[in-house]
Amino acid sequence: MPSLDAKKFMQLIQYYNLLNKRLKSIIEEKELEEYFFWLIKHYCEIDRLNYALNPSRRILSDDLDKLINAIEKIEKKMPIQYVIGQTEFMSLKFHLNSYVLIPRPETEELVSWILESNIKNKSILDIGTGSGCIAISLSKFGNPHKVYGWDINKKIIEIANLNATENNVEIDFSINDINNLKTKRKYDVIVSNPPYVCDNEKKYMDSNVLNYEPHDSLFVKSVDPIHNYRKIIEFAKKKLKSNGSIFFEINEKFGKNISILLKEKGFRDVQLRKDFRKKIRMVKGIIK
Repeated sequence: MPSLDAKKFMQLIQYYNLLNKRLKSIIEEKELEEYFFWLIKHYCEIDRLNYALNPSRRILSDDLDKLINAIEKIEKKMPIQYVIGQTEFMSLKFHLNSYVLIPRPETEELVSWILESNIKNKSILDIGTGSGCIAISLSKFGNPHKVYGWDINKKIIEIANLNATENNVEIDFSINDINNLKTKRKYDVIVSNPPYVCDNEKKYMDSNVLNYEPHDSLFVKSVDPIHNYRKIIEFAKKKLKSNGSIFFEINEKFGKNISILLKEKGFRDVQLRKDFRKKIRMVKGIIK
């Protein structure tokens, strides 16, 4: 078995065995197999079929260096999505950088819920857009009139614009702070997946999240965990069109609090929805 240091060349099957040997103590076997195919697809442009047809194919020297480096990063608990700089969401490819979160499956469920409501020819605003996964997916599959996405800095907006270009949609991305939201426009739908993990929950989180994902996009102060929702709801009350909808991804602990807040601020038909894990992770309201 070739080592990380002493290598002249390596076959695909040898790399597969090396990956398993180095990472089996921290990653389950089935997941490791997926990692292997992600890596050889990304760095070598070799898919499952081509691997099955020729597992003894030699890996080019430059590609092998990148593949070995990937193992070393994963050993340090870096999520593979950051290792390869991309992920899949709603069957679309999204580039990532250290300024944006890795999109989660429950966020796909939020997007699907919004699409169920029929957003054809409507104007959409995504607050805290990150990689742009929500805004871009809604634009791609919902046929809205116009989609806008806001976040707090240039580096985030750059990756969101890249993802819009890669997925052949036009989104108006711009910088806007959740604590001082400003616009002259009104919208049919406002959606947000704001930071909602309480900072006192950090001790329960895995190191791959704590060490690599942006804390500003994850955590809120435990003393006021629904601060971001309060700000967005106040904004939405003024900037949603008549019968406009608001959708949130939420911390399951605060579904009741956010529902009450929506009702107090004049929203009707407030609904909570569970994700695939049977946890309450989404809420919707319609402005009166």
